[in-house]
Amino acid sequence: MLKTLGAIVGGIFVGAVAVEILRTKCPDKLEKIYAKVNSLSAGIKEGFHEGYCSVSKGCTPSESAEASS
Repeated sequence: MLKTLGAIVGGIFVGAVAVEILRTKCPDKLEKIYAKVNSLSAGIKEGFHEGYCSVSKGCTPSESAEASS
């Protein structure tokens, strides 16, 4: 259990260092990655709300937008 926790913490540390190196070497590529992830997560969130509203059948699209904010 302790080895697994150490491996997870080490992986997070190595990942954070790698992101900082990428940020200094090529910040434009990192910004493009952030934009792609942001648009993907927005699409997933919108799809979830549409699915939720279709199941609940009492929700309008404007109510869905209010619920997400």
